[in-house]
Amino acid sequence: MHKPTGILRCLGVFILYLNSLHAQDIHHSQYYTTHLNYNAAATGLFAGDQRLALNYRRQWFVDDIVRYMTLSGSFDFKIYPKSWKTKGIWNVGIQFNYDQAGDSKLGLAYLGGSVAYSYPISINHILSAGGGISFAHRRFNPDELTWDSQWNGDIFDPTLPSGENFGKTSTNFFDAHAGLNYRWQKSKRTRIDFGISAFHLTQPDQKFFEQSLSIKLPIRWSFQLIPSFQLTENLDLMLHGLYQKQQAYEETLLGGYAKLYLSQRRGQELQLLLGIATRLEDALIPKIAVQYKNYYGGLSYDITNSGFESAVREKGGPEFSFVYIFTKARPFAQLKSCPIF
Repeated sequence: MHKPTGILRCLGVFILYLNSLHAQDIHHSQYYTTHLNYNAAATGLFAGDQRLALNYRRQWFVDDIVRYMTLSGSFDFKIYPKSWKTKGIWNVGIQFNYDQAGDSKLGLAYLGGSVAYSYPISINHILSAGGGISFAHRRFNPDELTWDSQWNGDIFDPTLPSGENFGKTSTNFFDAHAGLNYRWQKSKRTRIDFGISAFHLTQPDQKFFEQSLSIKLPIRWSFQLIPSFQLTENLDLMLHGLYQKQQAYEETLLGGYAKLYLSQRRGQELQLLLGIATRLEDALIPKIAVQYKNYYGGLSYDITNSGFESAVREKGGPEFSFVYIFTKARPFAQLKSCPIF
């Protein structure tokens, strides 16, 4: 059997791209809106009953540069105890990711679920623990690839045979993750979240070809710090920090928002968020978001300032986020004094 050396070279290029981003998994500049992607313990950790979140990201809008796309979504909700005397609460979430990269359309389709338990140690201190399992499908399309055997000595001829033999262009695997989150919460607008999580606990095999050596997906460690402070009646300062490590690959993301309360009238709440972030050694990220009642919409744009700057002509990529929180009226006896409930 002819070894698929061409696709291995293409995968090698893809790995070099990942190395430039200091991460091997998908990533988001607005990670704090893709809650379940970064910590299962964040499942249900919000003020409300149900939460819907969507994120869409594109990378590099340059005609002769291979583009990358990531779509993520999640839905999580609380399971309220029957007795108001019960302090803790169970939370459940489902999520999906779809990621596509390169000429081969190297893709990852991911569907998973998570469960978390939030326990208020006191009215100001909440500890959450969560875990999840997922099913993933990874594939590539060799039809868009070019090969050295299609060079006739003068020009590239796509009608020539590639000489490659692909017995398998997709693979499936199960994956697992877990995390912890500690929240100190003084009020609805002043709080600090610190989380730690680990992904790919099963270290699934990523190989496409039976003759290949086992390619284990290494564990990704993720640390999140998300403080928010009320400065005045109409202004909050919202910060966020993320550090991730997957073997030799690292990602550090630091940034924040100034949150302006344009209206605090009941039923017409409106806030404008203006901010900036940086992914160290990779990109500068200006951001803007609007929150109206229970709706949140955000836009950010990565401006590349790494070694890829000249190759992508200083262009990065936009990311869009949308979050909606459903809130139901409940009897007074079911209400908790903790702000997250």
